[in-house]
Amino acid sequence: YVHLVTALEYGADAKDLSLWWWDQDEEFGGEEVIFPDGYNQISDGLANGLDIRLGEIVKVVRYGADGVEVETSQGNYVADKAVVTLPLGVLKQASVKFEPPLPESKQGAIDRLGMGVLNKVYLIFPEAFWDEDVETISYLGEELGEWCDWLSFLPFTGEPVLMAFHGGEKGFALENFSDDEIISGAMQTLRVMFGDGIPEPDGALITRWGKDPFSFGAYSHIPPFASGDDLEALAEPVGDVLFFAGEATSREYPSTVHGAYLSGVRAAGEMG
Repeated sequence: YVHLVTALEYGADAKDLSLWWWDQDEEFGGEEVIFPDGYNQISDGLANGLDIRLGEIVKVVRYGADGVEVETSQGNYVADKAVVTLPLGVLKQASVKFEPPLPESKQGAIDRLGMGVLNKVYLIFPEAFWDEDVETISYLGEELGEWCDWLSFLPFTGEPVLMAFHGGEKGFALENFSDDEIISGAMQTLRVMFGDGIPEPDGALITRWGKDPFSFGAYSHIPPFASGDDLEALAEPVGDVLFFAGEATSREYPSTVHGAYLSGVRAAGEMG
């Protein structure tokens, strides 16, 4: 049970979490909600009326007392200040270069904090073969953490879709298999649960966040030798020029969408 909680909530196995700090975050009030039309409704709404440049990969962030210059694959941009929302996984990979290098307090936090993974396998079937009123399905198999936690989208969207979660090491391991191998593994477990007569899926969608070069993981966690102070260090501005937002900069609500959103509100306030 502990494994399932940590793998899903923190994207990491229990052994990879700080015993002292792993659950230092706060609980955010309200009910859990599934968005039938997707999370992009939030980002689309926030982006409305803004100048958003897509398809540009940031290479270098140069900063100093006189402002910021951001070098991308398409050109350079200059501004007085900038908000950096690079995921922790990207910061850890150092795929974006900072000139001068970030202060040791911030780089140390980046090095100490962990980037975990929670991957999802969506399967759409020609018809539902499970209880249409059930939202979550749990399975205790031979391998802990494999095909054990499922969500049915039928109550939310009316579509016969099942989604399986894989977090922590199992989530990273999943990424090394082909789509066909993953689907086969899912169906093997579903047939144990529901019988050999269930249909093959009509389609599948599989995430591989650990291999995504724009995230290198799903969200952050606090491993041994790190602490909640590192989340605050990651959030600290550099001079009056660079400001930082993203889920890994939220001490109260890391690893969450609301934490990421509220960190953006904070960073905007810090910019004045």
